[in-house]
Amino acid sequence: MSKSRRRGIFALIRSREDALNVVTDTSIVFLLAAAVLAALFLIEGERTLIDVGLFGVLGVLLWRFKSPAAAIALLLVSVMRLFVTMAKILDTGDVDWIFVVITVIVLVSSIRAAEATLKLIGRFAPEAMEKQDSGLGTQDSVEKT
Repeated sequence: MSKSRRRGIFALIRSREDALNVVTDTSIVFLLAAAVLAALFLIEGERTLIDVGLFGVLGVLLWRFKSPAAAIALLLVSVMRLFVTMAKILDTGDVDWIFVVITVIVLVSSIRAAEATLKLIGRFAPEAMEKQDSGLGTQDSVEKT
């Protein structure tokens, strides 16, 4: 992988390494969103504690297991966050821009996380199998004898 390639949630996913980088970066975004929402809960008393828990736990699961189930769950939670933000704006008429920004960030991140994890089990799955097969043949047979 060349060092000039972009890294982040908007990077092109052309290989397994790119997909793994996108998954890692999006999970960090969810953990940061959980931290910001926790700070808002402590400072302003906003009712965001359920989002803190969901973004935190699912972000850790996404980071650790690279799971499409965690990515799809994060997408659903992000859509829920979008509906809550829109309902709050429509109900009160006040726009709280911090929640709008957080909502847009987690929605875009969840879409990219779902795309990257699905590519990991789909398009780039044969690459992972080839790496496992090539690494297991020499070391395991030497250690068992």
